[in-house]
Amino acid sequence: MQRFRSAVYGQAGQTTAEYALVLLVAGIVVGVFTAFVKSGALTDMFQTVVSSLVERAEG
Repeated sequence: MQRFRSAVYGQAGQTTAEYALVLLVAGIVVGVFTAFVKSGALTDMFQTVVSSLVERAEG
């Protein structure tokens, strides 16, 4: 019975830590993306791509 308990309950702490790590990484990714958008870099990148496509279509 002791093996069963350790197999079942021993993983609970690890799972919680993994969920916490995933949430932390997701928060960091969202923060970096938000900073990227607020800086105007996303708009500049989009305009560059569209301009390049227009030039290739015309030329």
